[in-house]
Amino acid sequence: SYCPSSSACFLAPLMSKISVFVMIRVMSSVFGLHWVFASLEWSNIVVWLAVIAILSGSVLALAQREIKKMLCYLIVAEVGYMVGGAWLADEKLWGMTGALYHILADAAMTLCLFLAAGLFAKRYAAKELNDLDGMFRRSPLIMGAFLVGGLAMIGVPPTCGFFSKFYLIRGGIDAGHWEYVIALLLSSLVNAVLFFRIFEIAFFGKKPAEGHDHGHADVEEKPVAVVSKEAPPTWSGLLPLFSAASIIVLLGIFNGPVVSLIRTFLENLPELAMLF
Repeated sequence: SYCPSSSACFLAPLMSKISVFVMIRVMSSVFGLHWVFASLEWSNIVVWLAVIAILSGSVLALAQREIKKMLCYLIVAEVGYMVGGAWLADEKLWGMTGALYHILADAAMTLCLFLAAGLFAKRYAAKELNDLDGMFRRSPLIMGAFLVGGLAMIGVPPTCGFFSKFYLIRGGIDAGHWEYVIALLLSSLVNAVLFFRIFEIAFFGKKPAEGHDHGHADVEEKPVAVVSKEAPPTWSGLLPLFSAASIIVLLGIFNGPVVSLIRTFLENLPELAMLF
């Protein structure tokens, strides 16, 4: 969370996803999926570790008040999605399909959210959740893109987050790993709580602290002035943000062709026929 916003926008969507993709390539090309799933017998252990990562990342994100810290813990849960999906070892490899699809989807989602968080911090000095008070009014364009990224993290159609979770859940059901399915659903529920809390603050404003007025209803509440030392965001800052938000929607709308490409990639993996 202390990383500069410009660096975070590259590290968050790229580094963790590249690591997961490298893991999948080593599993499939170096060792072969038949040996990894049938002989190594690590699937149950890794899936349970993924469940722990999903639940712990979601719970710790729920406890954060700083925007980028919250997003960092959500990345931990998202990596749990992908690693768990890759190791589900379901017969038709829908879990692996969902993991590869989620690499693309989560890269777009985290890029969008971190770009928006960086603009919030730079333009409005908004680094914590409460700092987003009235942000829909102050910056509707940035908040609109953040809304798209947040809905995708929850898994609302037609965003890519919905379809990647659909394939991951399908793989978990086919593999009989109900603990993974439950963890994914609980994590999505936590994401809904997190982002709808942000949307509430950004749209309706913060709730007054309980007992703040000590029962004096006649005390006049003074509006808080919003002071921005920066000029409104320029297109050089908004264009990457809108591009990421557009990719989120387009990946969801055109999920069929993307999944077909992923399935073609999996069908050409060595030793894949031995799994059926």
